Amino acid sequence: MFRTITEIKEKNKESGYSFFEKDTMKFFNSKIHRGVYGGKYFITSEQFVSSRGHSEPRMYTIRKAHPDGAIDTVDSFQRFDSLAEAKRHIRLFLLED
Repeated sequence: MFRTITEIKEKNKESGYSFFEKDTMKFFNSKIHRGVYGGKYFITSEQFVSSRGHSEPRMYTIRKAHPDGAIDTVDSFQRFDSLAEAKRHIRLFLLED
């Protein structure tokens, strides 16, 4: 169980994964939002920006960190329109756990 995003990042890197590498985050224009829920869930957001400067709305994705540091997408990539909506869905997952 993880308490912080930093712990998840460290385990991910230690296990040889690249989810949080700078180039990966830049490619998806990703942000990691504060908070770890239930010791394993966290939220990222991504925004597509074209080479011509056109940008799509920022969308939110729920992620699950495994004990070995691997990261999975919960539900689907960019499933949520807002951070608040993603947090509500995490609360539902926690009720089911």
